[in-house]
This record gives sequence, C-alpha cells and structure tokens, in this order.
Amino acid sequence: MPYKLLDDKKTYANVNSENPTVCFLHGWGRSSQDFNSISQSFDYISFDLPGFGKSLEPINSMTPKEYADYINQYIPNSVDTIVGHSFGGRIAVHLSELRDVRNLILVGVPLIKKQIHSKKLSILNIYKSLNKFGLLSDQMIEKIKKNRGSYDYRNSEGIMRDTLVKAVNDDLTNKLQNIDCNVHLIWGGEDKEVDIDIAKEAHEKIKNSNLHILEGKGHNPLNSSYLEIVNIINLI
Repeated sequence: MPYKLLDDKKTYANVNSENPTVCFLHGWGRSSQDFNSISQSFDYISFDLPGFGKSLEPINSMTPKEYADYINQYIPNSVDTIVGHSFGGRIAVHLSELRDVRNLILVGVPLIKKQIHSKKLSILNIYKSLNKFGLLSDQMIEKIKKNRGSYDYRNSEGIMRDTLVKAVNDDLTNKLQNIDCNVHLIWGGEDKEVDIDIAKEAHEKIKNSNLHILEGKGHNPLNSSYLEIVNIINLI
C-alpha cells in the first residue's frame, strides 16, 4: 500500500482498509515496512512513528506516553488489536490506557527496566561528577557517551537522542498488572537486546497473558517468523 500523509502533515501511515482492526507500531530506528510480511493478512493501519521512516521528527523530544497520546488521535475506532515491536510495544502499552483495546501483541518489548550495576556505569557516573564540578568539558562527556553508549544512542542525535533516553527510562513495571485486555508476548529465544527473563517476569505480572517463545530467533523476528506471528494474531 502507498503511504498516506496524515492530517498533521508530518506523519505517514500505511492503511489498507477504511475500517482497520489491527494497528502495527515498529521498533526504534525502524519503520512500518518491518510489518510488510505480517500486515497483508489483516485489515490494518501501520505507522511510521514521528522521527522514523518517512515521518518528520517531532518538534520536541517525546516519551512513549506522549507518542501514545499523539498517535492515538489517528488510530481509527475500528482498531481493537495493537501489535508493537520493541519501542512500538512501549507505546502500545500506553495506548491500552487511552482506548478500548481487546488485544495487545508485544514482540520483544523492554517492559521492565532492570537496574544495571556495571563498571562502565560507575565510570560514566564518575565522569558526570567531574563534569558537574567543571573538571571535564561537556564536549568530552558527549564523546564518552558516544563511545560507551548503545548502537541506537550512538546513531541518534538531538531531539531523537533525547527521545531515546526518555524511552529507556520508561519503566512499565507498575502498569503491567493493570492491563485489562488479552496480551500475547512474543519473544525470540535468542533475543540479546531484551532478555527472555523480561518476558517471563512480565508474563507473571500481566493477568491475561500468553508467552510465545520463538526458538532460535533474535530481537526482531518479524520477517523470519512472520507466519508464526500471523497465526498468533489470527487465533486471538
């Protein structure tokens, strides 16, 4: 389907029906194209979230909750199932608080923020303290962050880097037990970015949830396991 420019004149979406029932939300640094193999089986709307794909960057950095508030106004009322991969899954959880959602399909989503106690983190905190007291320049701190940061952090800048930091700090732990809809957690058994233990802990916290482990798959199984994902959505 060709892209459709939404009324905000900044955000694009693929829509194949006047009454889509499924909404797809992609991961960080990705686009709606990730769902091409899956979406064709449904009446759907699939967004290029602001700052990704063809969509323009937001004016200011945004939290996942703010993404949900923003995108919610463009999701048709006919949608009752939201599929979110990674970053898009964070947004999907917030959307479930804003609208009547029957099903959430969450693929490799960092739902629970784990505390990191590492030598790298300790050293970075020392550098930040030196910067606070004027002993290390802002430019040097930025260089250190780029060298030590994640791939996504190193490849983001400005508003989108600030947005990434807000996303990483978005801890959904306390929201999980309040989710009322059906939830299907889909995880690659070899996911190196969001450990399978996160999925298992989330499964215990969410009342109406099912956990599907895709053995041998990594963080983004949307293409390699698209038939399995389509079957899961079809069964709900």
